[in-house]
Amino acid sequence: MTDASRGAPVQDGQSRGVLKVPEMASLYLEPLGPMGLPVSGGATGFVVRDGQALFLVTNRHVVTARNSKTGDRLGGLSPSAVRVYLRSQLVGRWVGVVVELGDEDGRPLWWEHPEHGWQVDVVAIPFPAQGVPQELVDWSAAYTVGGPALPRLGIASQVHVIGYPVGFDPNRTSAWLGVWTRGTLAWPPSLDWEGLPTMLIDCRARQGQSGSPVVFYADELTRFLASDGSELVGPAWDLVGVYSGRTQLDSDVGMVWKRSAVADIIAASQRPDGPYVNPLDAAADRTAALFPAESEAEQHGGAALGSGS
Repeated sequence: MTDASRGAPVQDGQSRGVLKVPEMASLYLEPLGPMGLPVSGGATGFVVRDGQALFLVTNRHVVTARNSKTGDRLGGLSPSAVRVYLRSQLVGRWVGVVVELGDEDGRPLWWEHPEHGWQVDVVAIPFPAQGVPQELVDWSAAYTVGGPALPRLGIASQVHVIGYPVGFDPNRTSAWLGVWTRGTLAWPPSLDWEGLPTMLIDCRARQGQSGSPVVFYADELTRFLASDGSELVGPAWDLVGVYSGRTQLDSDVGMVWKRSAVADIIAASQRPDGPYVNPLDAAADRTAALFPAESEAEQHGGAALGSGS
């Protein structure tokens, strides 16, 4: 999150110590089937703030298991929910909470683009949802999409995709922090690729990074041109868009949905009528998953963090 007038981090309570918003904002997602079991590999999402409202943002294909260009199924069961890992107030503790994707009638709870609908591979889910503890959401680092963009971006501008590529197991690391993948813009960001609010990036991103925030980042030694034409120096960052996958499996050219598409989705607050979402079974496990796992001493004497639903 940035103050566009200063090009410096906003003191929003989320930027503490050596970890700033970009490091903390990417969230690991596990799509879950009706019985609460994973139905596909992991994906990525992040939180966007609009005033006091918060939204979980990811790709549409993550929550539907359908190709947003063709509507074809991507294989496996369609998710009924996603498990999202949020940072706890306890240092080094992450809590996985279950967010259901449909209401009692099977209608999607996410919001889609008001003009292009399912063709825009981005959804926003009002957050918190279904009993997700408010204190966990309060500690979630969040981007904003309102107001002017901070940097002036063009062909070959450097950006970063921050997410969880396939093969990266956050359970084996010391923290659930996203991997930074560097890329350059491969298409004029002022133009819409294929008539949709998307642009292209040359980046070696892979499966699992679907739904990752694409971020402009400048450290304290980097000077950059701001969108208003002024020259600024970091540290600074800004949300550029949402990564959604490569144009072809054998290509390093990928698609980035512009942050304006996210802003339009949130402003319109438009729920789609479909596809039908299988409800999460009553017997499915909705309890919080902890990382690192509780020690035996914590299980018997530690404070409980509560259920995720």
